[in-house]
Amino acid sequence: MKLTYSILWFDDNESFLDGLDLDYLRDEIQKWGFSPRIVLVTTDIDFKSHEPYDAFDLLVVDYELEQYGHGQEFIAQLREHQVFTEVIFYSAGDAGLLWNAIHDRKLEGVYVANKGAVGSKILRVGHQSIRKVLDLENMRGIVMAEVAELDLLLDSILARAIDGLPEEAKAEFFKRFHKSAAEQADQHSALLAVFSETPTTEILMQLSGSAKRWHNFNRLKRFQERLAQAAIGDYEKDIVHPRNHLAHGIAAAHPETGGTVFRFNGKEYHFDNEVSITLRHTIMGYKSAFEQILTDLK
Repeated sequence: MKLTYSILWFDDNESFLDGLDLDYLRDEIQKWGFSPRIVLVTTDIDFKSHEPYDAFDLLVVDYELEQYGHGQEFIAQLREHQVFTEVIFYSAGDAGLLWNAIHDRKLEGVYVANKGAVGSKILRVGHQSIRKVLDLENMRGIVMAEVAELDLLLDSILARAIDGLPEEAKAEFFKRFHKSAAEQADQHSALLAVFSETPTTEILMQLSGSAKRWHNFNRLKRFQERLAQAAIGDYEKDIVHPRNHLAHGIAAAHPETGGTVFRFNGKEYHFDNEVSITLRHTIMGYKSAFEQILTDLK
């Protein structure tokens, strides 16, 4: 799982979908530390165009699909094709009919809701699903994947910003990078030698880990006005340090808080559910900021 919670919602009544308070759903999902993605479809063609549905965490389907029959037919087809995304059936009628349909077709991983309360059901099922995957090991994996994606965004920002520099400014920036990287040159000496002779953005990226990417970003501020104007925090402190502790630290139970403490390079990082939510929000904030900077550099 990544830091996006995705819902595919199928109802052939467009007026019902138009009346949904999706902003409330999105706000509640964001409080969990996830970015919401809600896709509404009104035809079976649109619904099936998303096969095999592995881009979604939850399917929401009206039981009474007037033009296409009962919704369980679609879900039965999913299960036959080994698609096990969780599903919520909803209906304005008797919930017993839904349970009978689920039982008759032997459908697993399916929940039932009244049409008037389907929003609250989505939040309960979604929150419970997220809690299942947010154990410590899964959260460590999520952070690794998200920081890797942030690294790629930073690479794109740096490449675009460097390409836009005048040759004199580009040479000065490369010189400053080489001076900084040369101080840690033991394991990169051969590559640094090539860079010294023929500096390129590609080699610079190879010589840069997450922290160096951020240092390059800050180094470029004197040459690129858009980067200098960026009102963002300290990426190394907010993202790189927690990532390093989660990736490489030795974990132990915290004696007082009941959370976990990670020890890495002589430092400690205290991790619990509240910190986990805050970190997810922080990652999403940097991702949004980096994407906007990248767009502005076009």
